[in-house]
Amino acid sequence: MVNTNMIAFDGAGALNLTFASALTSADEGKPVEITADKTVSVAAAGKTIHGKAIKVEKDGAVNVQVKGYVEFPYTGTTVPKVGYSKLVSDGTGAKVDDTTGREYLVLSVDTANKIVGILL
Repeated sequence: MVNTNMIAFDGAGALNLTFASALTSADEGKPVEITADKTVSVAAAGKTIHGKAIKVEKDGAVNVQVKGYVEFPYTGTTVPKVGYSKLVSDGTGAKVDDTTGREYLVLSVDTANKIVGILL
């Protein structure tokens, strides 16, 4: 059996786009949602995750990964399941929401560090 610690999905299928925003460098790594024409904001708790803020520039532009493999911290008592899981933003990461969540393909769940890896 292959040691799964030797397998990584970082950068797989990544598509990054530039958007306008009011984000700061403190928002890098957080889930974002498209809130207006060519504009993103941090995805509020309970909202759909449209991408991940990668790099916020001084002029307000933000590089957002909108496709491919990303990781977010997860919260809540329900652990995401490998395979398809319904997730929403929790404001800083993701959480399971079987009622209103969007289905994402979950490739990795690190329960020790509470990190979920998904395909956008």
